[in-house]
This record gives sequence, structure tokens and C-alpha cells, in this order.
Amino acid sequence: MPVVRTAVLLAMFPAGQPINVPGDAPWYVSYLFSPTHGQAAYWLKQTDNDMLLDGEVFDWAVFEDPAPDLSSRTRTVDMVIRAMEDDRNIDFSSFDVVVVVLGLPKGHPADGGSTGATSRHRKHHGIVISVGDRFDFLAHELGHALGLSHSFGDPAFKDPGEDYGGYAHPYCIMSAMAYGNIGGPYFPAAPRDGRPEYSALGPSLNATTALGRGWIQADTYNLAAASGPAEFTLRSRHWLGRVPRTAPQAVEVLAADGTNYVIEYREDADWDRGQGSPALIVARGRGSSGDTHYPGTFATTYLGLRRLPVAFGSWDSVFNGPGFGMEVVGRSPEDHTVTIRLRPGRVAPVSIGFTNRTDTVGEEVRSTGATTWGPGQKLCVEGTWEYRELARRQQAVLEATYPPGGVPVTVTWTVDGVPLTGASGQHTFTEVVEVANPRLDLQAAARKVVVSYAIEPIAAGSRLRLTNRPDDETYQLDVAATVSTSFGAADDRTWIEFSGHEYRYSQDLYDKRDACIRNFVDIGQRFAKSKVLLPPDLWQHLGDERAERARQLTDVLGYQHTVGDAVAYRLAADELGALVHDEGVALTVAPLDDVAEVRIPDGPIAPPGQAPPWAAGPFTSTFTSTSTSMPTSTRAHPTRTHSDGPEPQD
Repeated sequence: MPVVRTAVLLAMFPAGQPINVPGDAPWYVSYLFSPTHGQAAYWLKQTDNDMLLDGEVFDWAVFEDPAPDLSSRTRTVDMVIRAMEDDRNIDFSSFDVVVVVLGLPKGHPADGGSTGATSRHRKHHGIVISVGDRFDFLAHELGHALGLSHSFGDPAFKDPGEDYGGYAHPYCIMSAMAYGNIGGPYFPAAPRDGRPEYSALGPSLNATTALGRGWIQADTYNLAAASGPAEFTLRSRHWLGRVPRTAPQAVEVLAADGTNYVIEYREDADWDRGQGSPALIVARGRGSSGDTHYPGTFATTYLGLRRLPVAFGSWDSVFNGPGFGMEVVGRSPEDHTVTIRLRPGRVAPVSIGFTNRTDTVGEEVRSTGATTWGPGQKLCVEGTWEYRELARRQQAVLEATYPPGGVPVTVTWTVDGVPLTGASGQHTFTEVVEVANPRLDLQAAARKVVVSYAIEPIAAGSRLRLTNRPDDETYQLDVAATVSTSFGAADDRTWIEFSGHEYRYSQDLYDKRDACIRNFVDIGQRFAKSKVLLPPDLWQHLGDERAERARQLTDVLGYQHTVGDAVAYRLAADELGALVHDEGVALTVAPLDDVAEVRIPDGPIAPPGQAPPWAAGPFTSTFTSTSTSMPTSTRAHPTRTHSDGPEPQD
């Protein structure tokens, strides 16, 4: 094991002022050379025990210069070395590195960092720091003493004294004190020994440089020879080191032009606690801006990272680099490993699977009868029609999966925000229900409804069955699923509707009603000057069929508002209120500013198809509107609540 012999010189410059310099030589011995928590411990970890900092601390020397000029680190370190040689007869020939620690009055300027240093017998790597300087600052400078160069990142980042992109690797000690302004070290709430020197701990050295120096092992993925995807398991950088027959701590991706990319996995532990979460970090080595600026030093340029757990379906769950794509396919927190799949080209994110359907599993006819609607009593409905009163038992079947398979999947279900536990059970909810009536008018009420559920595992996911009671009428439930694995998660939701009680007419009534409404829509597209809008939050629970019908009705309302037909407007608004289960729905009328001025004819309008009888004559209504907001009902929408069902829950 190479030993980096280090001399630590404590130099006090009171400049005519009393100063309090905490720590004596034994404390600095621990801070620099402790193999468990000091700078030596940090570099033992980063080099996998290849580099040991060892040496000696020389206690405070006082320099009585009332106005010391410490603006040049080279001049400062040489001056302190010379004083120690002359006054204490110290021979520095056995030391590779000389660290000068300055004790200064608060606010006194001093130039700190790395430089060359010269003693009587040899040259050294010199470092100048001040009492209280951060841990990462000294660790960075000791990295230079080991021959390491700055790491690079975003070329738009500019730090004083470095080229564009320098110091911009967010998770590498060789970007210390800058880190591209977005990453960096860990700041403990209570630093060790109460000393500020133990703030800003880490982060680790980037894997590209560590691999180039032989301090970590890596698997190789050769893009030129790859015929398809390949999977690799990486071990966290903090866990163990170069251990035979264990997962390596990096994957090196080789491009045909000689460029290499290095992927590493870091958990937010040990020296990387400031990282915030486990992450895969990708950097470029040969051919990068870091390599160009510091050739031959294995300098790197940060490209990006993906934090764990990933969000399935988002582009942040995958990484697409130059010529290759990466996705996470497994993780073992117990082994501190993550498994990735690499492939040539690009990779797309994989979303969770989420499907649902509602089936009628039982239906009975409770009664029969007929209803008569006179002209203008209901939108697009007139005449006498026979009905059947139906009671239905329905079952909604929902499935949530993570499609790739091959990994354990956990699914949690909620209904109206209530978590479902156990394999089966019942829950009682308070819902706004649409009470069935033969005239098809909106009759809404808040009622207790009981829903039975059963959950069963399926391949790569879970299946949920929800069953209604026919007497609970028509209502909707907000059903959500969270699908999670050891390395990612995502959720999805939908609204399902149960129609337990209905007065059902012949299909001819619905066909004629729909054709009538389509005629209104066609007319409106030619003549309407207004658009009626529903509140945005209502659309999310309508479902495809109801949403399409709602769009049609808002077009009809826009046309009726344009021509000023208050009766027709009211009928269409009632129909829309029934559709969205809210007779007092707030409707907003917006002018179509981008539509050219058109004249509403005084006589009959010839529709593209057969218009309903009551709409065939001239529009002579006295309805007018001077506001873009229509009157709305003030009826409060009942709030949903939950209570436990009659069966005990797990």
C-alpha cells in the first residue's frame, strides 16, 4: 500500500489581534490521519485502500508580522516551511505533501488551495487551508496531491479559475466547493467534535477516474460488438471494494470511436449521504471535455443521473446516452445492488398497465310502463315510449401490472381515497347518486352505498373486483392503484360507474335523441358564436362515452346561447347536469373570438339533417344574455365520507 507522507504545519498569524485558534496538534492528527473518520479514511475508501495518508503534525508556530501578505499560496507555504526548517530544524525530505493550516483573525484575506512547495532538500505538493475550512475542500486538494484533475460537467457552468464545465460534476469530490451548483456533500446537523471542518462530507470520487486508476472494477459493454441488450448488476460504491465473485461497482460502455462511458451506482450512505437518494450516475471519460482539458489523468465529464426509485412511464426512469440506452430492471437493497439493462440505440420508458371494464353480472325487470313527453318538455325527446325498470348487479374489474415481468410487484388499491386491505371485504361510502326515474330527469341525492371488493394476484400485478348493490342507484367511484417494485413505482386512477337501477327504453328512443343532438351540433358549427365550458375538474370522471356526449351538449348550449333560445338552453343544461350528476353545474359562456361575424337568420335555419320538430320554426325567443357567465344553482354538492362496512376489515 503506497503511503503518502504528509507534513501538517500549524501557522498562526495574529496580525496584532488576539485570536482563538481551536484544536491543537493531536486534533489535527486525528482529522488528517484517522483511518475511520478523517481525511485518511476518506481516501482509503476512494482508493480501495491503495493510498494511505500518514505523517506528522507540527504544532503552532506564531508569526508576529502585523500585516502578513498571504495572497500567494506558493509564497505562504514556502515561507512557513522555511520558518519551520530554521526555527525547529525540521527535515522535510521524507514528506510528499505539506499542508499549511492558517490561524488568522476573522476576515483576514488568504489564498488557499494547492500549489508547488519547496524545502531545502526536495519539492513537494503544497496545500494551504485555514482553520474552519470545509472537509470537502481539503479532500479535494489532497486529491490533487494524488495526481487527480478536476471533473467536468455542464459546459454552461463557469467557475472562476476554471474553463467552462470545470467543477461542474455534481457528485464528485474533484468538483469540490462548486459541484455545478446543483449537487455536493453532506452537512451533518452536529459535526464531529463540534468542528466546522467536519461539515461538507464527501461526495465520492467519480467512477471514471477511479476506474482509470484501478481503484474499482467494472463490467464492459462493447457497443460495436453488441447485437442486443445485456443486463449488468452494479454494487453501490460505498459497499465493500474490489471483492472477487461479487458485482463490480461500475459498467464501462465502449463506443466504436474509442470513447468510453462509465455508469456507477451510489446509495445515499457513507460519504454520499448528501446525495439524497440512491442513484445511477453516468459520465464520459475518453473524448470528454474533462479528458480534453486534462489528458492522461482519467478526468471525466458528468452526463446525468437517474434517481431511485424511478417513476415508471417517465423519461426520468431511463437514460439515453450517445449511442446507448439504459433502464433499471432490478434492485436488491439487502445486497446494495441494482441491475440495469443496456442496449444500442435508445430505450423508451415502460409505463404500468392499468385496465378496467364493468360487466353486468345479474339483471332483473322489476316493472314495465310508459312515459309521454310533450313538445319542448325534454331535449330531443317527444312522444310516448315504453320502458322496463331494471335492477342490475354489476362488477368492475381493474388490473394493475408492471408489464416487463420477472420482478416482484406490489399493488395497493384505494377507492375514493380509502385503502383496501386484505383479500376481500366491504366498504360503505357516502356518494352523490343519480336516482332513477321514468322521466329521465336529474334526481340527485347523497346516500350510503356499499361496495364489495376482492383482490387477487395475477402475473406481474393485481386484479381488483368491485361489486355494487342494485338498490344503490347510479354513482361513480374514484379508483386508484399504486404499482411498485424494489426499484420504481407509479400510480394511475380512473372513475368507474355503477348503474344499479335504470328505466330503460327501446334503443330507438336513444338513437333518435342522439341524432337530434348531432343535428344541433352540426348547426352550431355553422352558426354558433359562443362556447359553453364545463368546470375542468368535471371531465376527469366522465369516462369516454359520457365525455363525448358532454362535448356534444356544450356545443348545443353554445348554439342556443347564440340564438337566444332560453327554453332550449334550459333543456340542454338540464340534460348536461344529469350527465355529470350535478343539476347545478356551473357553466361558463365564452365568445368565439376567432370566428368571423355571422348573421343569425330571422327565418328558419336549414340543418344538414332532419331537425327536431320544435326547432324547425323561426327562433323568436326573447332570451338574451349580457354576461359571459350563465346563472348556476347554489345547491351544495354532498361531500363524500367513508365508514367501515358490515364485514370486519383486515
